[in-house]
Amino acid sequence: MNAVIYARYSPGPKQTEQSIEGQLRECIKYAKANDISIVGTYTDSAVSGHTDNRAEFQHMLKDSKKSLFDAVIVWKVNRFGRSREEIIYNKIKLKKNGVKVFYAAECIPGGKDGILLESVLEGLAEYQWETIREDVIRGMREGAYHCKYNGSGLALGFYIDKDKHYQIDVEKAEIVQHIFKMYDGGSTVSQIIEYLDDNNIKTAKGNSFSHTGIARILRNKQYIGVYRWRDVEVLNGIPKIIEEALFERIQKTMDKKEKVPSRSRGEVDFLLTSKLFCGHCTGAMIGNSGTGKGGNSFYYYTCINHKHRQHTCNKKSVRKEYIEKLVTERTVNFILKDEIIAYIADKVIEEQNAELMDHSMLAYHENRLKDTENSIKNIMRAIEQGVFTETTRDRLMQLETEKQDINAEIIKEQIEYTKIEREQVIFFLQMFKGGDIEDKAYQQKIIDMFIHKVILYDDKLIITYNYGGEHNDLSIDLIEKAAENAEDFESMSKCSDELSPPPPNDNKPNTKLFFVHGAFGLLSTIN
Repeated sequence: MNAVIYARYSPGPKQTEQSIEGQLRECIKYAKANDISIVGTYTDSAVSGHTDNRAEFQHMLKDSKKSLFDAVIVWKVNRFGRSREEIIYNKIKLKKNGVKVFYAAECIPGGKDGILLESVLEGLAEYQWETIREDVIRGMREGAYHCKYNGSGLALGFYIDKDKHYQIDVEKAEIVQHIFKMYDGGSTVSQIIEYLDDNNIKTAKGNSFSHTGIARILRNKQYIGVYRWRDVEVLNGIPKIIEEALFERIQKTMDKKEKVPSRSRGEVDFLLTSKLFCGHCTGAMIGNSGTGKGGNSFYYYTCINHKHRQHTCNKKSVRKEYIEKLVTERTVNFILKDEIIAYIADKVIEEQNAELMDHSMLAYHENRLKDTENSIKNIMRAIEQGVFTETTRDRLMQLETEKQDINAEIIKEQIEYTKIEREQVIFFLQMFKGGDIEDKAYQQKIIDMFIHKVILYDDKLIITYNYGGEHNDLSIDLIEKAAENAEDFESMSKCSDELSPPPPNDNKPNTKLFFVHGAFGLLSTIN
């Protein structure tokens, strides 16, 4: 009988008979004792047996179809694999190819008794793996009951002492406190980020703050002393950075903004709230009202930095009715035309395909995941060899948490790479056609679902749109840079014989189209 040897090992602190060399030696000894000729070897180093996704193992399965050998010799069942389902599945593959499996260090008799014993050994291999995992989780839970750091991402403002307890990092805690105070004082998330950037304040990882990151800070109960891990929650388990009254006040403000857009003043609805920005200072323009001498009410948008920030911006207020109608009119006259829609759909797909080619961040996270999984496997192998210390347990806990975080980042990247079809873009844009620009309901439909941001200057405005119903959080700086390369509508005629701008008139604005990640935009002059 001709056979090959399959051996698997990850280098660990105890390299005895369970090393690759030791396994090969035992398998060769078994072959000689049973008059079996060894015709090849397949070895996987630093690879877990928890799955069959092993290069040499798969190579061996593939070669079994070529009738090159009659049997596979492995040292023990757990070298072949640790999942019963995969062990059985792969043994069936070999059996179909006329290949048997022998275990050098485990004497398994033939017949039904051998079947039973082999099944027990397969179950034991899987049991050992799950037992180790349970021990790790149990250790993490025990640490959670004592409010110890479990290796997950550390919130800004804390550090971990030698006993793995949370302590306040005074310098960074002041940053957190300032973020809370700014938001409580009426600052928007964008303004908070601008302040942090202007003062070169970075996250714990050295990156610039994002909208999501600021929201996460404002929602984090750790700052009021709540320790949380899975279903374990301990009040006052860690030091407080923020007073509960301030934290709860901010939660109510954020909940209100999320559930009901704060754009109403009495019975008047300010449609562009959270979407209209000042071209002078990039601050949000908020709805306001006043009463004239005759007792009539009037409504307008004012830059927040002109109204609430000691008049640090000189942008003049703009009438509500005027700007809401202007945004709708520019959209209807320049965007919602069949030929323009077709052109935009083509360009959107072109931009999307270019972006989909860049998978650098996805590849980065996937490589991080691979490295983390390899580190986990190395530690598990060390534990299998009898090395199970406080240090190995803590490191494994940390790596498991990192793996969860990386998987979340991969999912986010994969969502961003979700491809949208040309027909979907056309269908979405055509949903907004056919309305009356004087109709408030039509204005609201376009602004609520279609408009991303409007940047208002003294002599022009920039409107950005979502092309698939998704809100892409583009920075004003990015939008302004993209608008610098805006394309005249007249120049698009080369793309289609039917493509043309709106009918000319004496007051026709100079209007251009541009594209930016996740959206497209309109740059238009105003009187």
